[in-house]
Amino acid sequence: MYPYNFQPGERVAGPTFGAYGSDFYDDRAGQNLISFDTRESITEDLGAGSYEIVAGRMTIMLLDNNTFYDPTPDSWQTWLAGGPEDDDLGRACIISGAGFRGGYDGWSFGDDGDWGVVEHYGRNVYPIGYVDGDAVDISRNLAEGFDPKPFGVGATDEVAIGAPMPDLTTLTFELDTSDPDIQCYLRNALDDGLVSFVLSSLHYGSHDGGSYPQFILQENSLVFAGLANAPGLELEVVVTQPSATAGDINNDGGVDVSDLLRVINEWGCSCCISDINNDGRTDVTDLLAVINNWGG
Repeated sequence: MYPYNFQPGERVAGPTFGAYGSDFYDDRAGQNLISFDTRESITEDLGAGSYEIVAGRMTIMLLDNNTFYDPTPDSWQTWLAGGPEDDDLGRACIISGAGFRGGYDGWSFGDDGDWGVVEHYGRNVYPIGYVDGDAVDISRNLAEGFDPKPFGVGATDEVAIGAPMPDLTTLTFELDTSDPDIQCYLRNALDDGLVSFVLSSLHYGSHDGGSYPQFILQENSLVFAGLANAPGLELEVVVTQPSATAGDINNDGGVDVSDLLRVINEWGCSCCISDINNDGRTDVTDLLAVINNWGG
């Protein structure tokens, strides 16, 4: 996902790099869209509230040894002239949710959707973070002066912090499933059957070179030869089948105090199974639905 990618869906490696201060490119200039079709593993279309993601992780391998290991995202202020110094060597790689514009969603964009236009916030796929529950494009977080909360940060036990990462180092991104916005994003993605992430970093890169990572994609010959792994996703998910009985949130065959407590515990949730009327939030109407169907 960058303007000069002339091989969408066919690249053997995907770089991530930054372009802070550019008049045209986003701070996170080189990004990768990585999507996983989950329909064969987890039944889709049950409603977002039917899924609870207990834990999850994405893995991806480096092709080169051009970067230093840094598992800690740096403050946007470390890029400012005269700002605080980065207290460790390297820059972190993060994954975020995927946002779409230009009439696309994850399914229609596929492997070879159109880039968009070369301007700030012009790309049709972009990494999202959350501010007060609202999804925002984090492609220019340096210019906008904020630190996004990543879905996961690349980590490995193969390399010491600050050391060069050798070829075929595996980075693991543990998903922060305790964050309600990230949890909700993943629930909706499983309901859709497609979980998409955007991988980005702020390593230095230019047309003349730079020091930035290249990640192995599924088309790489090393993957076909069994010498490397394509990006992978592991999820531990609890799936609750929707009940045919109105107000029976936990699908135990009756409407009782356990359903009432579920509504109370999930009050305000925008993607919980306790949203009985599917209006986007667990609130008093769902509480009344349980009471009105009590004993059903």
